[in-house]
Amino acid sequence: MGKREHIYEIIAENIRKERRRLGITQAELAERADVSLDTIKSVENGRRAMSLDTYLNIVHALESSPTVLMSQQHPEKHIERFAFMMNRCDEREIEFALHMIEQILRGQEDYLSE
Repeated sequence: MGKREHIYEIIAENIRKERRRLGITQAELAERADVSLDTIKSVENGRRAMSLDTYLNIVHALESSPTVLMSQQHPEKHIERFAFMMNRCDEREIEFALHMIEQILRGQEDYLSE
């Protein structure tokens, strides 16, 4: 298998995983990405390459980033997802989200140390 086929398989698997993480169907993803259902099915099954526009539409519909969907390992996945979500927020909302995360992590440390 060549490098090109390998990256298509990685992208297909990541699109499927991210769609399932969001709890949406292939039809819902197709609608959100403004592509046909057949396109989503073919892409997820690794049977079809896609244009850059289609890829970016799918990335946006999945609230992800282009690099995350191309990566076999996702060490930065959660940071990129958080950054993507925070792009939609104002400064107060970001501060609130960070405060809540800090509280959750402190509680997790207390809970796990018992």
